Amino acid sequence: MELWYSPLLRLEVTLQAEHQKNKLELEFYSEYFRHANCYGDLNRMFEIGEKDAMRHGIPVMDALHVSAANLSKCKYLVTSERPTKPLFRTKLVKVLSILTLTMRQLR
Repeated sequence: MELWYSPLLRLEVTLQAEHQKNKLELEFYSEYFRHANCYGDLNRMFEIGEKDAMRHGIPVMDALHVSAANLSKCKYLVTSERPTKPLFRTKLVKVLSILTLTMRQLR
């Protein structure tokens, strides 16, 4: 299994955990980023993300994560967002929420 992230994700997810001194969450992120690959073509991410955001009403940062997942050919985009959020409207990549995720979905 390959793990990927957009260059914007690291700051987005670690900022609040760092501010709140959530050591366990920071350790998780550290481990994840140590083993994951970064998809870093920001120009392509903006090009694709803008269209998807406009089409489905997806917030900008989420649209950029979707486009990075799409460009790096990820099978899934896993998020902590609720399945009712606009992010789940995209057709570029299958979005799964850790709030409802089952191991069967990852197979």
